Amino acid sequence: MEYRTLGNSGLQVSRLALGSYHVYDRMTIDQIAELLTTACAVGINWFDVGHYASAAHPEEKVSVTDIRFAWAREQAGIKREDYIHTQKLWYGGPRPSFKAQFAESLPRAQVDYADLAIYNADTAYHFGTPVDMKDIVTQMAGLIECGWLRHWGINQAFPADVRTAIEFAEKEGLPKPVMMQLPYNAFTRDMVEDPALLEITQEYNVVYQASNVLAVGVLVGRPIEAATRPTGYPSMDRSAAALAGQFAELAQSVDATPAQLAIAFALSHPQVVTALFGTSKLSQLQDNLGALDLLARLGADGVRDLLKDIPQDPNQVRVDRIEGPA
Repeated sequence: MEYRTLGNSGLQVSRLALGSYHVYDRMTIDQIAELLTTACAVGINWFDVGHYASAAHPEEKVSVTDIRFAWAREQAGIKREDYIHTQKLWYGGPRPSFKAQFAESLPRAQVDYADLAIYNADTAYHFGTPVDMKDIVTQMAGLIECGWLRHWGINQAFPADVRTAIEFAEKEGLPKPVMMQLPYNAFTRDMVEDPALLEITQEYNVVYQASNVLAVGVLVGRPIEAATRPTGYPSMDRSAAALAGQFAELAQSVDATPAQLAIAFALSHPQVVTALFGTSKLSQLQDNLGALDLLARLGADGVRDLLKDIPQDPNQVRVDRIEGPA
């Protein structure tokens, strides 16, 4: 396993990160424990285990994936200090303060603190709540001050909002964001590769974690109709389905699987320190590990050259339309 430094945090994070976005709801505790054990054995040290409270839809059933993670982690004998624990925090609408969310979510995951919290504005966009980056910085600082949090990041944001957060934090002597979690795959590149966002994040050493690298599995052959909630943006799913056959042929041409090629592409960008994916099968995790070998074999330029002609989703999420298409 390779590792990168997470911005200015000092954390050494694995190039592959394991997500739990509703995935563990579909697995037994034994299956999750085996998955976590294998992930740790190969050097994966970043687990995204946030309290997924249905984001913009609080009336829907809340996922218990974080609770199941805690049970499985205990069964697997994984010590808290041996992995990086990430939580999600929702801003806007009916969501309570970050501190109230942490007071609920940390006990669910059976942890005393999170190494990283990622602010998500989905709720704000859904309910039309203005995003106040100064308030977000202040709330994150409060969590860090009380010992519940070590570092924080941003899910998606306009470049101007990222700059506002950083400059306000510097002025007030408060912790700055160290990373952004952004959707990135071969056919939705605009947000990660946006020049305005890159200028700000490179200036302040805010690195990226790539998400949606497999387009909820649709890019690697999972039928859209077989995907259970939640899926990605409808435009992303449709584009992935249309490209799946072509993508599989390109992967086969370099003796790789589609998943390996998809993850290798995400890691080929210099600002991306890690790729986040979820999996409910041990065989999928083992397959995904081959992305690192593929990237080493072809090099970043070789991977990107192979995929240079992949059509881009015209409705993809961009920094000037981060709410996504309808």
